[in-house]
Amino acid sequence: MLAEIVGRPAAQAVEGWLIASADGPDLEILERPAGLSPAADCGISLATSLTVAEVFALAGREGWPARYRRPQGTSGVIDLLLERDTRLEVLTPEMQSV
Repeated sequence: MLAEIVGRPAAQAVEGWLIASADGPDLEILERPAGLSPAADCGISLATSLTVAEVFALAGREGWPARYRRPQGTSGVIDLLLERDTRLEVLTPEMQSV
């Protein structure tokens, strides 16, 4: 699903998944080692070319809770809760303009 959000293909790597970037750093997704605390307090923000409706549709398909919020001084963000303990912020093109 993250590959769909950023609009790039994903490939299985030795220890997880790799999403290759067209013009910036790659995104590597690894399993959290046993005993490491959940990443709920560590936020990840991803820019996407998808619409708000498309992001909510992807979240629904994956069974991930999603909510729109508008922190002060921003044009909004969509929060996804992945696998019960990892928060991901997704910014649509309109949200990236501020």
